[in-house]
Amino acid sequence: MTQPNPSTHPTLVEDMKKLRSILKDSLSPHLASQKDMRILNLACGRCDEAETLVQVGTDLTHGGSVEMIGADIRIREIRQARETHAHLPAQFLIEDATKIDQHKELGDDFNMVFLRHQNFWHGQELWKKIFDQGIAKLRPDGMLVITSYFDVEHRLALRALEALGMEVVSNKRNRASRTLSDAPGKSVDRWVAVLKRRGS
Repeated sequence: MTQPNPSTHPTLVEDMKKLRSILKDSLSPHLASQKDMRILNLACGRCDEAETLVQVGTDLTHGGSVEMIGADIRIREIRQARETHAHLPAQFLIEDATKIDQHKELGDDFNMVFLRHQNFWHGQELWKKIFDQGIAKLRPDGMLVITSYFDVEHRLALRALEALGMEVVSNKRNRASRTLSDAPGKSVDRWVAVLKRRGS
């Protein structure tokens, strides 16, 4: 039985419109002009943002070729992502994001590594490993992007990334982010940060 497509839900469509705008504005001054783009989305779940990331890549390359790879350890979510986003230039892999370096065929030439709503608050050592693995997959001039649900977690995640040799080049509070009614102080893509390797 085919699952309903969550990406067409009006609330999600509006969330994605906001995310696309802030990603484009945050990345365009810092990402070198590219003819094509490879995007790695770690711990992506069902990857509601897949189409948005492909659109952002297309925007930034002015219509160039875009390839997105999503990876998550949760089998059900990856199967749903494959079904929902079969029309996109995307692959969805059942992979442990803390061991993504073992997937040698992926290469280490991604223009962007993306982590939406990273969960640093609930497993700091685990997320340090995921961050480290993501950084290793970047091109020298590549960008790592995180979004966060709440302020304290975002600050902690940025501190951990800086300790891993990254430098914040853009850090924006998404003022239009949708508040989560069951979680005071949290909102969807509340913060969006772009980082590069220090000295690159």
